[in-house]
Amino acid sequence: MECKFSLEVFRFNCETDYLPYYKVHKIKIDRDKSVADLLELVAQEELNFGYPKDEFAAIKINNSLVFTSTKLEEIIDSFGVELIFEPISTRRATKDLEINRDDFENKFNVLEEFVSSKDKKNYLSYIREYYSSPIVDLEEEYLGDALFAFAYDMIIKYPNKKNKILDTIAQEIGVWLHVNISNRLYPINFDLERKVDFLKNEIVKRDIPANKFVAKLQEISSGF
Repeated sequence: MECKFSLEVFRFNCETDYLPYYKVHKIKIDRDKSVADLLELVAQEELNFGYPKDEFAAIKINNSLVFTSTKLEEIIDSFGVELIFEPISTRRATKDLEINRDDFENKFNVLEEFVSSKDKKNYLSYIREYYSSPIVDLEEEYLGDALFAFAYDMIIKYPNKKNKILDTIAQEIGVWLHVNISNRLYPINFDLERKVDFLKNEIVKRDIPANKFVAKLQEISSGF
């Protein structure tokens, strides 16, 4: 069944624009299509419109980070037909809904020595978790929620690397700065919180704490 969407689409070209703006589009499309299909129709109306097209492409829809593979039927049920399309990080926007994601991809290097190069695909699947966190905009060296979810996966896959991985993510700008971002994802996903809780618990169990914050936790827990 065809449905008409009213879209406010973020537009910005870092090479020519000083400020971003939003452009309205009225588009009809079958409800069984995906967000990616809807973006393609926008691109047909707008010359040189930029939007992510990779395997884990994601954009922000009404302030929630959504994979573009998501079916429009789900979007309608959750957000209606009046939508605001933005890049997953407006401050990193390069061309409309495309962003510079160097900071995200470079964080993989933190655990690269403990995993296989083939595991990077697993890391890249957590792009929404990375840019959902407000901490990445406040602390440049923050390791990122994507790395924490990936670290959990790699501990399960390579249990012999567990302690080295835990030591790495326990640093001052590591997992202890994490805040709950479940509600920023669509659909809401609490899986990251489960993984982060596991990592924190394992770090606290270690004989030698990785930082002062962990040491304080151990001091408090020993008093009970």
